[in-house]
Amino acid sequence: MEADPQEIIDTGDRLLAEYPELFTEQYETNTRLVQRLAGVDSFRIRTRLTGYITREKRTQDGRR
Repeated sequence: MEADPQEIIDTGDRLLAEYPELFTEQYETNTRLVQRLAGVDSFRIRTRLTGYITREKRTQDGRR
């Protein structure tokens, strides 16, 4: 399954908007949440999506 970068960003932004309190700065926690909420079967897309969400949360919280 292929996903272009804009799809990853759009999906990540949608998940962050819908569930802002669930996601944290912890990659492992976010991996489980993405798997449950997004229903993505592809390992590669799931990890890209999790990485994007984790980076966004770290940026929002003032940490890089």
